[in-house]
Amino acid sequence: MRKIIYSVTCALLVSAGAYAQDQTPKGSTNIIDKTGVDIKLFNAHQDYLKGDYLVALGEYKQANAAKPNDASILFHMGQCYLAMNDADNAVTNLEKAENINPEAGDELHLNLGQAYLQTDMIDKALKELGMYKQKYADDPKQLKQSEVDYYIGQCNSANQLKAHPVKVTITNMGLAVNSEYDDKTPLLTNDGKTMIFTSSRPSMSSGRTKEGETPTAFDNVYSSEWDSTTNKWGLSYMMQGDINEPYSQNAATGVSADGLYLFMFKNNGQDATGGDIFVAKKAHSGAYGSPMTLGHPVNTSYYEDGATLSPDGGTLYFMSEKPGGFGQADIYKSDKVSKTEWSEPVNLGSAINTPYDDGSPCVAPDGKTIFFSSQGHNSMGGYDIFKSTMSDSGKWGTAINLGYPINSVSNDKSFTISIDAKTGYFASDRKGGMGGRDIYMVDLSQYPLLAADSASNKPKGLSILRGTVSTQKGKGIEEARITVTDSTGTKTVLKTSGDGKYYITLKANANYKVKADAKGYKPVTQNIHLPSSSVGTYSMEQNFELEKE
Repeated sequence: MRKIIYSVTCALLVSAGAYAQDQTPKGSTNIIDKTGVDIKLFNAHQDYLKGDYLVALGEYKQANAAKPNDASILFHMGQCYLAMNDADNAVTNLEKAENINPEAGDELHLNLGQAYLQTDMIDKALKELGMYKQKYADDPKQLKQSEVDYYIGQCNSANQLKAHPVKVTITNMGLAVNSEYDDKTPLLTNDGKTMIFTSSRPSMSSGRTKEGETPTAFDNVYSSEWDSTTNKWGLSYMMQGDINEPYSQNAATGVSADGLYLFMFKNNGQDATGGDIFVAKKAHSGAYGSPMTLGHPVNTSYYEDGATLSPDGGTLYFMSEKPGGFGQADIYKSDKVSKTEWSEPVNLGSAINTPYDDGSPCVAPDGKTIFFSSQGHNSMGGYDIFKSTMSDSGKWGTAINLGYPINSVSNDKSFTISIDAKTGYFASDRKGGMGGRDIYMVDLSQYPLLAADSASNKPKGLSILRGTVSTQKGKGIEEARITVTDSTGTKTVLKTSGDGKYYITLKANANYKVKADAKGYKPVTQNIHLPSSSVGTYSMEQNFELEKE
């Protein structure tokens, strides 16, 4: 949840019943008078508290038409815009209120500071937030409740990160992928040929409404294919199959390394839960089948979202708002127990999670780097994208901000990286987009993000090892075990999918011993050298045929 909504709501709660005490310029009438404007203001206030910000704004505008110079009305209009994430109009109205009367609302300096931060006017934001802090210097409870220090910290982070930009080039993905609606959560298959994402653009399921209601915007899953001839992403289309249920929120959150499993968030608006995690399996036709809920213990009566699978397929990472975490939304992990069972989720701890919202996890192909979005840590405004690296002991290290201009004062989320670590993708509602959230591509060739070789400070090259474990009659063996041992003796173990396929990313230009075994079959071991490629990502196929014992 955006913390700004909390602050604005608190402001209105404080002002409830206090319209008559709002200070107005000399010679103007008080908000509560006998002209009928007070009824509009009362209704607007009630609608705001219900979360009907657009309705409340319309009523405040009607009151403003009758009293165009009433600072208190302008202040409340600014609060509505702020709650609707329209920072530009929030600044306009809050500035007008402040110019007429700096005491038009108890939270005026705080809200104007928040709006300045969102519009990248950092120095003005610091000034307003400082004035608010000075105003309540003798009221530590109010300062804590307002979280003014949190916003000041974001301003300071923004100044620090903008002073030392990282070496990247960011490109809006344009009409092939983006629309004037929300386009978000880019997912990249490991072969780099397919991008799966979520969009709220109008579709066959987005127009069902009752008379007088605003049409509901439903999320659906789309995909775009890489055109190697033009070196561009092709036009996106709604994905076929059964994953896009009509009149339901259908959002893709993660795809397995082999592309066989698509993890989703689904909410049909009828269930009591805030939404659950589902998984859909790809059929032989290439389309994903009907999503099935992961059930307990991953899903609870609380809101779960953002599920993504580790490259080896053994660990699920996801976000949950269930109690017992560090904040409202935390990132958890759950290990695969069987084909359909997952272990009790474990919170990733304070290195990742904060008192604020944390989510959108994505584990890089190296299996040791996790990218996630957070409103905490040293965010420069809204959500920022961070990374953390897992130590040899399995603990996650300190979260590192990916820096400016990948991050901005807007909401930057859902980062994913190509297997060669040269290209990243993320979603942002920053200025200059096509409308709503857009998906951006970032050139990382001069900015290594994965575990680095100490000598070169460049990402370790990665290649793909894939194949099938089958019987002598050619039938794939489900849950056959693949054990990969590198030159240091370090072992990585994974299991095959339902059709006997396996898929793993490993350090390139290295030698490995690969063993395949399954219950009732004789094991087979093969020594291989996994090379790299200067163009794209090298993929080696190593199949195993097992003989019955």
